[in-house]
Parts: sequence; structure tokens; C-alpha cells
Amino acid sequence: MSSAVACASDTIAAIATPPGTGGIAIIRVSGPSARQVAGRVFRPARQQRSEEPSQGHRPKWRAKLGGVFDSNGQFVDEAIMLSMLAPASYTREDVVELSCHGGPVVARAVLQAVLDAGARHASPGEFTRRAFLNGRIDLGQAEAVLQVISARTDRARRSASAFLSGQSGSIVSESREAVVQLMTRIEASLDFPEDDIPQIEVIEIGETARRIAMDLYGAASEVYRGRILWEGASVAIVGRPNVGKSRLLNALLREERAIVSDWPGTTRDTVSEVANIRGIPIQLIDTAGMREPTDAVERIGVERAKGALADANIALAVVDGSMLLSEYDQAIVAITPEDRTIVVVNKSDLAAAFDDGDLRCHVGNRRMLRVSALAGSGIDQLEAEIEALAMAREGHFDDGARSFGTRIADCLRRSAAALDDAARASSDGVPADMLSIDLRAALDALGEITGETAREDVVERIFEQFCIGK
Repeated sequence: MSSAVACASDTIAAIATPPGTGGIAIIRVSGPSARQVAGRVFRPARQQRSEEPSQGHRPKWRAKLGGVFDSNGQFVDEAIMLSMLAPASYTREDVVELSCHGGPVVARAVLQAVLDAGARHASPGEFTRRAFLNGRIDLGQAEAVLQVISARTDRARRSASAFLSGQSGSIVSESREAVVQLMTRIEASLDFPEDDIPQIEVIEIGETARRIAMDLYGAASEVYRGRILWEGASVAIVGRPNVGKSRLLNALLREERAIVSDWPGTTRDTVSEVANIRGIPIQLIDTAGMREPTDAVERIGVERAKGALADANIALAVVDGSMLLSEYDQAIVAITPEDRTIVVVNKSDLAAAFDDGDLRCHVGNRRMLRVSALAGSGIDQLEAEIEALAMAREGHFDDGARSFGTRIADCLRRSAAALDDAARASSDGVPADMLSIDLRAALDALGEITGETAREDVVERIFEQFCIGK
């Protein structure tokens, strides 16, 4: 990438804390003139004992208490100025952060003073982009920063943090090193033809390539699972009226969100809430009871229930275990997808009107369990079943956005496929020098993860997802 070799020459600034009122707001300044810009707006509360220390003894970080003044010399706010000298900063440039009181008006006033002093307003993700361009993080870690910020559960945060710290990304560096070693063996034979690689060594190269490919396929699946933790899944709760759908929603939410009544048809429209189920953000959609509608409003509710079922990643088909199965129960179960439906037999706290065998012939390959949404029994097992289906939904993503997990998993799989091609070619007796074509393709795919071979438009799409200030 041509842009990766150049460092920005201007100084940028932005509010780095979320909008709204809080205890503190941080205005971040980064670039070669960061300290000069900050010096034009910040006045320390008292003179330092010694002025700027010598170049060889400058501390990497320094904090000062003082005030911020605008271009007219008017006092704006008290602040603490934290100076971080390159390369010991987030961007590996000189960075200054002004921490003022956390009101949106005062934060904007401090930012305006900084901009008037010579900084340029940062674009979305520009601080992280500079960290990438300056070699502090690779492109995959930059994406992990976005994932950490966007994490909705602690499990999702831990997954993103593992990639950001390099723990999950080690498979990329280790695989790259192993492929480079294979290519080195091949290139040595090209430089010294008299030492041509015997066919048995070519086969060994292919076997090694196949082992690396298996590791990369496994890593791709792990990345997809991480994406599930980030994006979550949607679950539609369907069934005929009065089977306990709303009470089941409340049980999964651990709070009374939906109105519960013994009167059939209480839920006339879809009710949607997000639950943290075993660290996965799950959008639960309580739908209107499915039956022959008695009026226009109920007809709309039934149609919306069918639409929610069609759009959901997972379906919970709820039946009342205390009543005999009806034709509506059977029909509702029949329209749910077998591979991503859990048939929930509710009201297990009451006497059972049928045994599991009576329902099994209608369930097919769908998962099935008994619960009591009222008593809470079976809810933990239901959550485990939802987790299992959610983590297995790899093929059910809408990839229009080409998010974090999609891009990295795609690169891992393309690299693995190229290594598989090299392994097959070695078994077919293809000369060693021809294997290097597939090995090079595998390296290039891995380089797209780190950014070494990523296209500029891919990099642009990644950083435009960031907020201003990060």
C-alpha cells in the first residue's frame, strides 16, 4: 500500500469522548505541531520549576493543570493538559489531550480554540488510521478497535480485545512465517539448480501447506464466531395466542417488558428487545398470536408475525404443553425452518396434556424442550440452545456491509484455499517452482489482514466506520 509508507504532516484535533454531559471531556490533538498548538491555548496554573528539559531528558508523558483560552484571550475552562511525545502515544505522533469539564458546550469551545490555533478537525477514525500508517497497529487490529468500541456484551469485548492484543491474530503471523519458509526452500532450488528439490521434499512441502490450511480454516471459523458476538442474532417468538410467548420473552429478558394476560390476543404487534444471552446480543421479537384474525388490527399483527419469522435468524415455536395440540400448533411449527427452530413446550409447571412423542412427528429435525416461563424452569437450557444455534449461523449473515468478521475470515479462507491448491499440486507431481504461485497467493491473502497488501478502497471503508475522535 502506497499510503502506508507516508506519515501525515498536519496536526488534527477532535473531541474524543462521547457526546452529552459527563464528568470530563477530552479534546485530542495529534501531529507534528500538537504541542505548539496546545501551547497557544493552554496556560499552566503556575510556572514550572524548570522550563522545557533538554532533548535527551524529556519525559514521554507530562500532565499540567491550567486554563484554556480562546483566540481572543478569553478564558474558556479549567483543564489538565496531558502531553505524550512520539512515539509513546496512540498514533506514534506527538499527542496532547486537554481534559476539561464534561459539558458539550464547553467541549466544543475548547475544540474551537484548538482549531483556531492551527489544528485541523480530524475525520472519522483518523487517529486510529494514523496509528496504522505509523506502524503501531496492523489493519486487523485497527478493525478490532472498532469492534471493542461497538461491543454490546462483555464476551464480545473479550473476543475483540484478544484480537487487538495480538492473541487471536498470532495465527496470521505464524502462518505467514511458515509459508515464507516453504517459499524459501523452493527459491533456494531455483537459485541453485544443481540442488534441485527431490520429489519427496515437494510432497513434504505440500503436506506442510495442507496443515497450515487446516489451521487457517479453523481460525476463519473462530473469527466468524467473534462476529456473531459482535453482531448478535435475532430470535422470533411465534405461536398461537395465549401459549405464553410474552411471558417467555420476559423470562429471557429477566424483566417484565411485555404485557402478560390470560386473555388471548393481548399482543397485537411485535415487541422487540435485546437480551444478553450467554454473552451474545440477542434481539428477541415477541409476535402476535397466529390464528384466524377476528379484525383488521389482528390481521396486521399476524402478518407482521409472519414477516418477523421470515427475517429472524432463529425461531422459537411456542406451544402450550397443558393443552392438547391443535391444528394451529402443527401449522405454525410446519412453517418454521427446521435447521434454526426450537420448539418450546411451555407451561411445564402444569399437568402435561401430551408427551413428547405426540409432538415429535410434527417437529422433524427441529430442537425441542419443555420449559415453564412462569416458574423459570428450563430457561437456562433454552438459552444454551439459542446460543448453539446463534454460534452455528455462519452461513446466515447479510454480508452487504462486509464487516470485521467477513473480511478477515474471507482472507483466511482464501489463503487456506491457495495452500490446499499447493498441496494438491505437490501430490500431482507439479514441479516445486510452480507451487510458489499458490504460496504467494496465500501470503497475499494474509497480507490483506494486516494491511500490507490491502487495497486502498478497503482501508477507506474500514476507517469510515469509526466515529470522529477515534
